[in-house]
Amino acid sequence: MLRDRLARIVWAQFGKPSGLLGRFIGNGMARGNEYAARWTVSLLEIQPESRVLEIGFGPGVSTRYASEKATLGFVAGIDHSETMVLAARRRNADAIRAGRMDLKQGDVSSLRYPDESFDKVFSIHSIYFWSMPAQSLQELRRVLMPGGLLAVTIEPKDRWTELQRRQTSLMTLYSGADLAAMFASAGFRDVRVEVCPEQDTFPGECVLGVR
Repeated sequence: MLRDRLARIVWAQFGKPSGLLGRFIGNGMARGNEYAARWTVSLLEIQPESRVLEIGFGPGVSTRYASEKATLGFVAGIDHSETMVLAARRRNADAIRAGRMDLKQGDVSSLRYPDESFDKVFSIHSIYFWSMPAQSLQELRRVLMPGGLLAVTIEPKDRWTELQRRQTSLMTLYSGADLAAMFASAGFRDVRVEVCPEQDTFPGECVLGVR
């Protein structure tokens, strides 16, 4: 069906934005994900001296919010889209120039950071596109300090449309319970699922676990 083919094109761009269409989608993500970004960052309880890593930062809105909290710390980020890396660097140019932020192109399954580098790690609407989610969660646990916190925010699979759910070759959808089980299998403790308090604004969930 034409509608399915168009949906595949769009969701491929959400997974890895590129070119003019990718920049357009990135602008939409910056506006559409603002509430989810603020909510997720608030759950992390970032302190002024925190060292924070974001996976799949997209246009860099949530990265900026994290940096506003970690005023004496450091925020790093990886995204596998070169288009989004460039957009996020522009949005966060001041923090990068000040040496408080570093944004790179990379893959979550193989992070180029030493063990125990961060006390906060988070990701928003990114895990759907991870090719090896179980391995990636273990990799995130590796770079977290003991007692560090991981937060992964999603829109649960039962809130997606049937057309979106058919894009199984491009992404994997989860429930909060699905991710909580994956967190536990990866060795995280005190795993919990937070439901967004404003479901009309963002019908999302955030799964949190401690290293």
